[in-house]
Amino acid sequence: MTLPLTHDKLSPRERYIVPRVAALALGAVIPALTVADTADTNVAIVANVVANCISTSTPIAFGNYNPFDPQPLMAVGTLTLICTQEATPSVAIGLGANPSGGVRRMTASGGGVLPYSILTPTSPGPDATCTGATTDYPTVAPGFTLTPAPSFAPRTFTVCGKIASGISAPIGSYADTVLATISF
Repeated sequence: MTLPLTHDKLSPRERYIVPRVAALALGAVIPALTVADTADTNVAIVANVVANCISTSTPIAFGNYNPFDPQPLMAVGTLTLICTQEATPSVAIGLGANPSGGVRRMTASGGGVLPYSILTPTSPGPDATCTGATTDYPTVAPGFTLTPAPSFAPRTFTVCGKIASGISAPIGSYADTVLATISF
């Protein structure tokens, strides 16, 4: 028997049987198209957060020095650190470009030298003061240990500069550059 090509030429019995036969045939084919078995596995996801810090600084700008002032000239610079949470940074500040006998010295273009000190603040936390600071900043790592980073937020630490009173130096503009090494 040949099936007609159009639905309207099917007898009522054929209209009843053909869709059911087609559905049965499709039902037999579909399971063959699906995956018969499955297997599951866990995929581990891992990462390591390492200690790290980035830093910026502001200069220790002494301004005008008067050798006749009986008090030392103090100035404050800063180190701003952004560290991974719980990193404990420490800072060492080198002797600069013009040291002599372990003493930091600024130089002027005319050859004059002006010794100075860089001191640790009174505490290792952010925004500590220089009032009462007497300890020279370590020049080699690990250096002066700061407080651990509680978060990823920037923290600003004080760096204390001091020029002793009564130093004889020629008139001029003095400068030096030191390297701050941050370990974490």
